[in-house]
Amino acid sequence: MKLFYFLFFFNLSIAQDSLFWFNTSNVIDSIPETPKVMDKIFNKSHFRYLDITKLSILSNAEGFRLQIYESSSMEDVNNKILKFKKTLSDSIYISFEAPFYKVRYGDYPTREQAEIARKNISRKGYKSVWIVRSNILLK
Repeated sequence: MKLFYFLFFFNLSIAQDSLFWFNTSNVIDSIPETPKVMDKIFNKSHFRYLDITKLSILSNAEGFRLQIYESSSMEDVNNKILKFKKTLSDSIYISFEAPFYKVRYGDYPTREQAEIARKNISRKGYKSVWIVRSNILLK
């Protein structure tokens, strides 16, 4: 009987490690460093280190952003961002909400400001743009 209990609990402890067979090199998309920020001021693809003084100046508030693209592939998102950087002047944000990478644009405190920006972007040829509620950075 002791042997039975030993084998039962031994097998149970081995069964807990269910990811020993999973090879992470087979994953198609790289793990994103989110949020990835495209900032016209600093002209970098994203911030590796956040400046404490900038954080003290910026504050978070609830507002609106424009969602300009979404995809399940990080490669597609990066290619689109290169195109967006050439035509758009405000900051571009990438966030991952499973299963999509979402590309959002701007920081608008009111829906009216976001609606005006959406109309301006639509004139530039971006037709599938919609307004989403988000935490924004106030300067």
